[in-house]
Amino acid sequence: GGCLDGPEGLELAWCNGLSLTDKATHPTNRQEDWEYIIGFCDQINKELEGPQIAVTLLVHKIHSPQEWEALQALTVLEACMKNCGRRFHNEVGKYRFLNELIKVVSPKGALSSWGGTLMEGMSLP
Repeated sequence: GGCLDGPEGLELAWCNGLSLTDKATHPTNRQEDWEYIIGFCDQINKELEGPQIAVTLLVHKIHSPQEWEALQALTVLEACMKNCGRRFHNEVGKYRFLNELIKVVSPKGALSSWGGTLMEGMSLP
């Protein structure tokens, strides 16, 4: 895949970050791949703009029409909530991100059939 546009120096790291996201949420994974999930969290913590970029990447994955990819993205989100600290929490707490999660579980959302049950089980602070 391509790289996200960003400040010089960030672009290369997030080409790698995007790769970690793809590997952590790939639809052919048989189970969660914690090496890539934790690698993604570490990348977020290293980069000044990490939380903002990570949230954009995760929203894209959570909206995947492939149920398993979206579920893995929610696992990555949960891992980030536990491992990435206040800067990431602030980004997730913004209306823009929360609105994207609401779209996923709304009647017209990609995950409407199972999303409600899924969101009830998530442990976001």
